[in-house]
Amino acid sequence: MNSATTREGASRPTAPALGRVSAESLAGALERALDAEARRVAKGHPRSGATALALSAAPHWDGPDTLTVQIETGQGTNERRTVRVVGADSVLTLVHALSGNHEDVDHVVVLTPLDPADLGEALLGRFLGEEVVRLDDWELLRGELKVTRIDPRLYSGRLSWLADTLREVRATHQFKLGTGVLKLEQALSIAVSARFGRKPGEQVDSAALLDWTRNPASVSAFTRLHEDEREDLRREVEENLGAVPRVLFKLLDRGHALDAVPIGLTLSELDEAAQEDRPDGDRDAARAAQHALIRAQERYFGANQPQAGELREFGNACTASLVRLLDGAEEDHADETVRRTEELLFQLDAAPVAQASRLLDAGLHTRLAELGRQITLALGEDGRGGPLPQDLREVERALGLLRDHRRHGSRDKQEQASAATNAVRLLRRLALGSSDRPLGATTPATARGWIQVHVQETGWVDRAASAIWHHHGDVPAFVQALSTLYTRVRAWRARVDAAFATAVNRWNSGHAPTDTQLRAENLLSRVALPLAQDQAPLVIVLDGMSVEVAVQLAEDVNGGGRLAEVGRTAKGTQTGAREGALATVPSITNCSRASLLTGELATGKQDRERSGFTALWKSTAFGQRRAVLYYQRDLEVGAGLHLPARVQEDIDDTETVVGVVLNTIDDALSRGREADQATWSTKQVGKLGSLLDAAARAGRPVVLTSDHGHVWDRGQATKTVSGESARYRVGEPGDGEILASGDRVLFGDGTLVVPYREDIRYTDRKDGYHGGFSAAEMVIPVLVFVPVEAARRGSGESGHATAPQGWQRLGPAEVEPVWWSQPLESTPAADSGPHTRCDDFTGSVTRDPRKEKGANTPKRRQGKKQAQPEQTPALFGDQTLGAQVIDTSVFKASLSRVGRAPAAEEIAALVDALAAVGGGNPRLPVGAASRAANGPQSHPRAVRFLKMVGKVLNVEAYPVLTLTDGDRSVELNTALLQQQFLRGGRA
Repeated sequence: MNSATTREGASRPTAPALGRVSAESLAGALERALDAEARRVAKGHPRSGATALALSAAPHWDGPDTLTVQIETGQGTNERRTVRVVGADSVLTLVHALSGNHEDVDHVVVLTPLDPADLGEALLGRFLGEEVVRLDDWELLRGELKVTRIDPRLYSGRLSWLADTLREVRATHQFKLGTGVLKLEQALSIAVSARFGRKPGEQVDSAALLDWTRNPASVSAFTRLHEDEREDLRREVEENLGAVPRVLFKLLDRGHALDAVPIGLTLSELDEAAQEDRPDGDRDAARAAQHALIRAQERYFGANQPQAGELREFGNACTASLVRLLDGAEEDHADETVRRTEELLFQLDAAPVAQASRLLDAGLHTRLAELGRQITLALGEDGRGGPLPQDLREVERALGLLRDHRRHGSRDKQEQASAATNAVRLLRRLALGSSDRPLGATTPATARGWIQVHVQETGWVDRAASAIWHHHGDVPAFVQALSTLYTRVRAWRARVDAAFATAVNRWNSGHAPTDTQLRAENLLSRVALPLAQDQAPLVIVLDGMSVEVAVQLAEDVNGGGRLAEVGRTAKGTQTGAREGALATVPSITNCSRASLLTGELATGKQDRERSGFTALWKSTAFGQRRAVLYYQRDLEVGAGLHLPARVQEDIDDTETVVGVVLNTIDDALSRGREADQATWSTKQVGKLGSLLDAAARAGRPVVLTSDHGHVWDRGQATKTVSGESARYRVGEPGDGEILASGDRVLFGDGTLVVPYREDIRYTDRKDGYHGGFSAAEMVIPVLVFVPVEAARRGSGESGHATAPQGWQRLGPAEVEPVWWSQPLESTPAADSGPHTRCDDFTGSVTRDPRKEKGANTPKRRQGKKQAQPEQTPALFGDQTLGAQVIDTSVFKASLSRVGRAPAAEEIAALVDALAAVGGGNPRLPVGAASRAANGPQSHPRAVRFLKMVGKVLNVEAYPVLTLTDGDRSVELNTALLQQQFLRGGRA
């Protein structure tokens, strides 16, 4: 057993120096040597005078020099023998050991690593049996593991390699046995886990096996193992795991193991494309895929081809492996796997299969290019007018196919996914207008209406336009479509801003002092003061925040789960809304912020703002409250602190009104942002996150607003004339400008020329500007939040916010325009496929009978709670799909293995809600899916909840339930669900 050579040339490694022996191993070896001597004498040979025993072992002994052992004699009795143990690592030390005085013991046992050839006949003659006895490997292992017994099945000659392997593993990894007996199954499990890249004893499943193929060193080491070991390990894995290892080891035999996952993906893509009975199937394409599949099987397996069912199961496992790489943020490995799969398909002349794939990048690019072509067609070539709703049918269908792709919305594709979604949103908005009325039916008639339209419509257009402008892609058809669309949207916005400027300037120059229009100078009295009746508010002014930025920050705050947005309700109604206020003219900090913080039309800097803010809240009209105002520099702290102690103390003192001014957004206009990105979050705005957290802990309401907005210069603005500032001047107005006058014009003796077009500037170029009369500059977003109080429920936590009197909690249905998350009602392309998609939708998914009957549907969604979906039709008997799943033994076993898993009933409800959507891969927004299962409300908690459900359903990492679109949607693979749980898995 020291060494053996196979017919393939691989040799079995010799055990490493046999290690150290135990007293039990030593007694067993002495007993066997004495028994062999007795049998030799019984055959008529003369008795040997030797009493010493040479034992092949490391020349170290940790026990006492002399010990007593029990030796079983041939008559079935035990004798006590005294033994002296010595170590000898050379011939000289061995001779010295034998020459000592050993009359006080029965035997001398010499531990030596020397081979018999090193000793010679003379020295060997002084030992029992005239040999160096090698201990049985299992006996050595028994001593090392400190077990009382070895499973007798392990002594099989076929398994002789296993002892060496376990000792080799133990030399580098510590492992413990659960009992005092080393059993065959346990020994094989340790060997399998160690040889296939896991820790000793760790479970090896199909997913682990495929992960092992990504390590060339491990695969190479396996091929060099002794034939007996390789065959036994393969047999053990195949018996336990079935098809996946059977196919994998066939690939290993052909030298393709390192490409196992790409080959599995290739075979899976070809098999799917080869089905002639698919609804979207092309018979010629299917036949071409069939021929490519035959070529692939011959190339990778030769004459020893797996069965078709085994190949499909192997392909599913490889798909799960790739999805796991994507979900685990291993984009580099995922990209390499996808690239290699596409390469294999091209080698097989199956490029069309790659381009039609819903998993590979080639398929994603094909779908993205198709979306780009449809956007271009919808926009038309003449550039006059916008698309009509019916022009968007194919656009919506193309977007549905893109979203159906597995990699759409993955972590490294989120910008691309955002650009695609926002491009279609912009088309929907353009399609609702006309050449003479760009806003269409929502065109307002009053200044108040124009301000609210920017909060509810055009500010969202600005957000979507920024998303497509910042996209830098590598699909020419899509990139060109975005460029054309962006140009068309900016022209549309210019027409809207012209109408906005006309209406608002008319009001601005002739309004009555008692007009209730919300504006900078009355914002605190109309918004902050009513809130203060219950609790002193935290007023945060984000200098330069536009509506475009505000809607993103509001999503981030609402998603955090600690604060909830509320809006003032209109008189005589219970309907609240997000509001906008009007900045001063010019819309700059020294005018608009001073007016906001002092509660009157004023100009000035920080000293004027601080004294005016304190005096305002100290006045009788404001309740004579203490108030403090901090600026960005006042919030600087050392390492480990969120806020300065005095700021934290003032926020904790809920009788004190606290104001804070942050300049992060305004600074970005002159200095630029650190990263080229369109999105804004609370983490990117100075101490905003820390301030909101402190307010939530203190139970304070928060008013998050600005003093003015801004416009970006994306290389399109030109300097028309020199002016006093970037966006205002004195003189006569020209094209794209208005002449503003009245008491709210705080510079220029009450008269200023201000541009409403975004492409006009009067000074040198910067990243952005403010001071003009565009809606993006003049409309101040007003966001109001109240703390969310956590309330325990039976299965977890949810939050509820108590809105103050006269306020209503706002959800997405109250703040998002309908075109943001839904196709236009007149566009039947909403049914683009089986994968229903409702971006940011928060209600239940229901069938709308008005659509089915052709009735007109209101263009604005209502905030009312919608009806719960009907129960999913039962597939077998009276049980729903979810109830069937949780009734299986497979589900119960998986649920027991997941700590802190959701309740089985919640998982069943989630499955039923997804199944109600219909199709093979139904999809729901994260919020809607979580609510259907009675899960958490906030987005981060809902994501965690659904990931825990996924741990239960995704047995062996098969992607039954997956989060897509950057964790915004959840998708159920119903075919895999039934395969995993409903085929022989009933309890």
